[in-house]
Amino acid sequence: MNRRLYRLHLLTSALRTAGDAIESVALPWSLLQSTGSLVSIGGYALFTHLPWVILPPLLGRTLDKTKKKVRLAFLALLIQAFLAVLIIPLSRNVWAFYLLVSAISALDILHRYYGFSLIASITSEESELQRLNATLATVGNAVSLVAFPVVGVLAYCFGIKAMLLDAVLLLIGAVSLLPYLGLAITPERTGETKAANRPSIFSRKLILGVLASVLLFNFALGSFRIFVFASLRTLSRGEVLYGVLQSLTTAGSLAAVAGLTYVAIRKRAGLERPLIAGMLLQSGALLLVGIPAVVVLFPAVLLVGLGGELLNVSFDSLMQKFIPLESLGTARGIFDALATLVIPLSQLAFAWAIEKSGEIPVFAIVAFSLALAASFILKESLGDAKA
Repeated sequence: MNRRLYRLHLLTSALRTAGDAIESVALPWSLLQSTGSLVSIGGYALFTHLPWVILPPLLGRTLDKTKKKVRLAFLALLIQAFLAVLIIPLSRNVWAFYLLVSAISALDILHRYYGFSLIASITSEESELQRLNATLATVGNAVSLVAFPVVGVLAYCFGIKAMLLDAVLLLIGAVSLLPYLGLAITPERTGETKAANRPSIFSRKLILGVLASVLLFNFALGSFRIFVFASLRTLSRGEVLYGVLQSLTTAGSLAAVAGLTYVAIRKRAGLERPLIAGMLLQSGALLLVGIPAVVVLFPAVLLVGLGGELLNVSFDSLMQKFIPLESLGTARGIFDALATLVIPLSQLAFAWAIEKSGEIPVFAIVAFSLALAASFILKESLGDAKA
């Protein structure tokens, strides 16, 4: 049954990804056009990420305690559809806008954690986890690849009214879950693969090293979006180009998950090398985005997508393999809260610094150096855990 729910989760995630594309283009561009300030984009990032700082430990614990996880996913999609419609008439009120995007973001947490726990309930075998996570990422990226150019045009033509389509997609996803609301998600693993018998590689030193690395890396990478907006804000049709760039990011992500799926099937994926490779690729993107030419944004966003998916899929698999299902949501929630905290702080800091000085290349080098240092810290931490 869990595998059947996984296949349904592929559908709801595809619909949710299309909705995310609409939100990530229509909402910030509507805000930028009404305020004309990069700092407002930093504020948007703050209120988008704030729920991921406050709520994940609570929602993760709630998800761990209930077996009716499908019901929570259904409610999240249904309420999000309502909020997507509500934000249209309230978009001129900046504070109401910020509060609504926070609520939408908060409900995304439940849908993500539902899928995260669902995959962990199926297997703890490393290559199988990589395959399931990579398949989910492939579906999402394939949808994004098509959706972002279309959404860029929709945002240019209809502005924030494009959120009506987001609401429709969310409702379709919620309706698809109706037959399964009473089903319980329980582990399908047996024998030596039970969560209770899984080996643990986590020591206090490793946990501190991973946290330090992720916090530093997220602070560095959080600046990437500000650099992109700084390059595009003077263009007359920046929304359209932004949608194309988002699509190119997704193309990089698709290439990454295709490669991961191939090596996972052949049981050669591993967990450490994709993590480090992903961080190094995204570090290089930060260096590129500081060059004052719009054309450089194309390879930069490609590297961000390629590296990001290598990192995300492998890190998800690492947690699903070694953390018991009954505490997986709580553990992931605590980690996400800490890791997310630095992203809006980074975007606000870099947006303020760029508007004050305009020295984009200098700040790009700073961000690159921080990301590179974080990659080294993670490699050393994982190396010590093996020793």
